[in-house]
Amino acid sequence: MLANDMYSFKQELSDRKMLFAYSGYLSEHLLESLGNSVKQQMELRNAESKVAKRVFSVFVEQVQNIIRYSDEQEFLSETKADRLSGGVVAFGHEQERNFVNCGNPVPGSEAEQLRSRLEEIASMDEVTLRKHYRTKLREEPEEQSEGGSIGLLEIARRATQPLEFDFHEIEGNRKFFVLKAFI
Repeated sequence: MLANDMYSFKQELSDRKMLFAYSGYLSEHLLESLGNSVKQQMELRNAESKVAKRVFSVFVEQVQNIIRYSDEQEFLSETKADRLSGGVVAFGHEQERNFVNCGNPVPGSEAEQLRSRLEEIASMDEVTLRKHYRTKLREEPEEQSEGGSIGLLEIARRATQPLEFDFHEIEGNRKFFVLKAFI
């Protein structure tokens, strides 16, 4: 039964065209190792250097979003560098395109603001997106941001089609947020 279950899980990942998937706590240290795995997968597939760099950048940005904003966090010490954040990340290839798909719990109170931001980004054409990005670079980061408030814009700029996203209601007045970017 154990082998059958694990093989079924492997087949499910394969059916979904996933080359790599991780579920559990993520940290900055783990991000480095996972990022190396993504690079190796791209090398094995002989991806163009430009495409490989874009995939890696989107992967890093999405995992950093989980680390910084997941509503499921544990701390090994008082520093943010020792933060562990719960989520799931997958990298794959379907229909001649690469994708990075991430998910993590977010407070229900923040889900609508996040949805609005993503809908706004999805409505922008390439020129508008570039202008908005440059404007955001000159502004102060948003109060709750742990970066420059440009992570989602960075992902959208590197994606080859509008970002896909969804929210699923989970316990504790939270939502499970999923973001998928094709590169």
